Amino acid sequence: MSAGIMLRSFAAVLVCVLGVGQTRGETPWTAVLTQQALAAGYPATLPPNLSMVLGLATQGKSVQVKQLVTRAEQKVRTFNVSVAHHRDLVIFFVDEGTQATVAYLLGPGGRLRKAVSYQIGAQPRELSASEAHAGYVAEVRYWSGRAQELVPSPAH
Repeated sequence: MSAGIMLRSFAAVLVCVLGVGQTRGETPWTAVLTQQALAAGYPATLPPNLSMVLGLATQGKSVQVKQLVTRAEQKVRTFNVSVAHHRDLVIFFVDEGTQATVAYLLGPGGRLRKAVSYQIGAQPRELSASEAHAGYVAEVRYWSGRAQELVPSPAH
């Protein structure tokens, strides 16, 4: 059996075991979390100024999302899925102690499209790729680990 056939067979088995179909450009962790948020997430709204800076809405419009939330002391993380456009994913990291927030807009495959930071009550500031990198990597690590917890283990 060629390596290509073996790799395709392994990928097909993996999709069956995980129970999620991978759409083009979508990684399993984003698919799992998107499905979980849409099925059982809290209804929420992204603020109009942030929605506009992220390019998700026009001036004065907010974006309806379904949201997964975790909290550890004064650190809050949310995974948000646009109700209207399920491929628009926004991850927030909020430090309630410093009132600092960073929002990461994800594209296909969990790729970083844009990142912004702001203090509560202030205007969002777009971050460069290098400014956003370390925080983005930490959030991907956190949320991909969370997705693995949501996937049922195969029966033995």
